[in-house]
Amino acid sequence: MNTIDITTSVGCSVRCEFCPQDKLIQAYQSRGGARQMTFAAYREILRKIPPDTALDFSGMAEPWLNPDCTEMLLHAHERGYEVAAFTTTVGMNEADVERIKSIPFRRFVVHLPDTERYSRIEVSDVYLKKLANIIGSAIPNCEFMTMGTLPREVAAILGRRIRRTRMMSRAGNLTNIRAPKRLAGQIRCRSCGDSLNHNILLPNGDVVLCCMDYGLKHVLGNLLSSDYRELFESAAFKRVQAGLDDDSFDILCRYCENASSLEEYKRPEMKKKFVNLRNLLKSLMPSEENRVQP
Repeated sequence: MNTIDITTSVGCSVRCEFCPQDKLIQAYQSRGGARQMTFAAYREILRKIPPDTALDFSGMAEPWLNPDCTEMLLHAHERGYEVAAFTTTVGMNEADVERIKSIPFRRFVVHLPDTERYSRIEVSDVYLKKLANIIGSAIPNCEFMTMGTLPREVAAILGRRIRRTRMMSRAGNLTNIRAPKRLAGQIRCRSCGDSLNHNILLPNGDVVLCCMDYGLKHVLGNLLSSDYRELFESAAFKRVQAGLDDDSFDILCRYCENASSLEEYKRPEMKKKFVNLRNLLKSLMPSEENRVQP
């Protein structure tokens, strides 16, 4: 299934250690456009996205930093899109939880704070109350994840063990995490093969290759000025696809943790291992024991 991750804002105030916000902000400023997606622009863009495309409210920043995030989610649901959300809950309030709790989310993943401060989510009485409210709301397919050790107050509310998720370099876009060695030869994305159909929408309408592309190296097109199908007919898209086979193309995929050689990609055990790896791309892979049953 084609998927678009919606970045409702650029410049995330949470400033997690594993998210290269400075690189994103610098690259985005050079392209111009509003730092927050307006609801009017969102509606215009949504009219161009086929209804069988999944929408993930995640992207490259906390989605609820945009005050229109809940309205955007409800609008997408009303129009029949399959939706997911990945959130730190920063910017969300109890009214938001009440309004979205009946949406049949494919996944609703809450990124929790940690004592190491890899994620810089402030643990306050307001936060703990909001977390308890989310747990009690029975939001469909609600899950929790963390990059480190849960604060005791958070662990007490959850009442379950949370497996740590591995941090990655975002295809070399982070300097505090070692990037993988450049891959040579024919390669494939373990998540989407050579279809490259899990893309990122930015507030100005730009669509970039994937959630690793914080430097905006591969901008496929703009959904305020073109149609969705044109993204996959653009020179930028064709160059990345060609670069999967042609080693002379310096594409981001060659530095990515989510890439493998074509030979490894074709192995049945490798395919089985990376079922649903689109979710791992976001470093959000909690264990089944962390899923909240409605």
